[in-house]
Amino acid sequence: MPIPRPAILSSIHSLISAFTSNASTPTILAHFTTSPTPLVHEHGSPLFQSYLPFLGRDFIGLKAVGEYFDLLAKHLSISDAHFDDEDDWVVDPQNMTVCLRGRARFTVNDTKESWVETFIWRVTLSEDLTGESEPDDAGQGLKVQEYRVWADTGAAYLAAKGELGVLEAVSQGKGAKSVAGAAKSDGVLGGNDYPVKDKLGTGLSFGGSSGLLDENENIVLKLQFQAEV
Repeated sequence: MPIPRPAILSSIHSLISAFTSNASTPTILAHFTTSPTPLVHEHGSPLFQSYLPFLGRDFIGLKAVGEYFDLLAKHLSISDAHFDDEDDWVVDPQNMTVCLRGRARFTVNDTKESWVETFIWRVTLSEDLTGESEPDDAGQGLKVQEYRVWADTGAAYLAAKGELGVLEAVSQGKGAKSVAGAAKSDGVLGGNDYPVKDKLGTGLSFGGSSGLLDENENIVLKLQFQAEV
């Protein structure tokens, strides 16, 4: 018997309620199947696991799923979470899979650095088969079998290292020093004998800008290089 769409949506709303209320791990686990075996995966580079150990790997089985949510709570705090209206969800009734978008503020517990991000859930549901008799109504025993997340792992990684604030300062233009600004503060630069246009590096462009890099910009470039390596 096909699972009614309202039953699918109801299960997703229950999971959302647990997430937005910062429910305990045992409470969240009550929304996952025991059989079939549940799976959780938050997509991200395994290179980030030294700071964010819940990223980039499968958590298979109810015990492992609990480990994922314990790690998430240990490293991050979540506030102001909300999700798009269900009219904007992508629902596949045949495969009992729902894709939806949420938004929340995340804070790294160790560094206290925070950011607001939009993330994506893909949730696949299944009837929970625990050896007991099957429910009379289709969809009555629906729980989460597979839970996948795509989020801003770059911001999370920098915040976990205590370096997100540096990037934010540069993006907002704080502490940036242009060649013209340097000329005003440096009697050598911009002098009649050595005009700014002849300085080493002028005319070069990086990311649409030219001029000298200040200390903050050098830090950010170093972070970008390390991430790419």
